[in-house]
Amino acid sequence: MKRTIITSAALLITAFILVSATIRRSSSGAPPSHTGAPDEETCATSGCHDDNKINSGTASIDISVGNNIHKLVAGKTYSLKIKITDTDVARFGFQVVAIDANSKSNIGNFNIVDSLRTQLVKNSYKFTERNYVTYTFNGTDAISKGIGEWIVNWTAPADLKTPVTFYVAGVSANDDMSDKGDKVYTKQLTITN
Repeated sequence: MKRTIITSAALLITAFILVSATIRRSSSGAPPSHTGAPDEETCATSGCHDDNKINSGTASIDISVGNNIHKLVAGKTYSLKIKITDTDVARFGFQVVAIDANSKSNIGNFNIVDSLRTQLVKNSYKFTERNYVTYTFNGTDAISKGIGEWIVNWTAPADLKTPVTFYVAGVSANDDMSDKGDKVYTKQLTITN
């Protein structure tokens, strides 16, 4: 009987340790359609990281296309970089979408260049034509203390006729194993053709 109790206690402790270790980073990407693009929510308004106002923290979020280009060329592929800077933070997240600035529909194609940190996602019930890039489980790690960064390629359509707006939402997380206390930031960048 004593051996059974000791064995059961050891199994419970082991299970608790394993569960605690896996809970530490439970997120494997933002749900689609949370960039703050027209008619979309962000994680700050959808019940996730919703205890702080958008852009109310101290972080900065940036999105750059190519070498900060100001004009797109039809059919060309560009490197897109999303960067969040927040002193002493070790956990970050993001989601980005490219929208036709006139029709508000998806434009161009994203191509993953770092599958360890980024992934493509689609929404199956709303904005089903839009393609999103978000972080992976491993992509929440800061690349260095206070900096979250992701790179993805985006290819302009061959028949590009309108400006393109990139909408990005990012999270600077307090890493307390919950969604509470995290800060959400949004930014958009419009580039002409």
